[in-house]
Amino acid sequence: MSNSAIIYIMTLIQTELKNALDAMGERNRFTDAQLAKKLREVAKIEGKNKAIISLADLTAAVESLAEEGKIFSVTVTSSNDLVIERTESLKEIALENKQRRQRHEKSCTIFTNSDLNKAGGKKGDGKHKKKASPKRTERESLDVNGEWE
Repeated sequence: MSNSAIIYIMTLIQTELKNALDAMGERNRFTDAQLAKKLREVAKIEGKNKAIISLADLTAAVESLAEEGKIFSVTVTSSNDLVIERTESLKEIALENKQRRQRHEKSCTIFTNSDLNKAGGKKGDGKHKKKASPKRTERESLDVNGEWE
């Protein structure tokens, strides 16, 4: 198998990230927060407004788009944010920056495949709803001063 014939098996989140990158239009430079907002819009994800995108998932989506001729470069800033920009060639992220971002991801909420499953209606179809608790009844008070035998 030659290097040019590498086939990427993408997960659901990586595929949606690829679609979100396409949906960003002609913007040349944007952050991962802007991409996450577009991802929520494209994938119809409700909630998780503070969730971030995993560097590994974004890298897989960018490499897949590079095969189609749409080349994006990912940079990690000093505040562990990701800056995505259109470039003419792929740039490798420095190992130290990659490790720093991965440590940062451990303390954050990240988009996962299960978020997309919930958004798509594959899970949580409403079959297992909580039963309503019974109405509260009047309680009889105890007669403490009653007759003792």
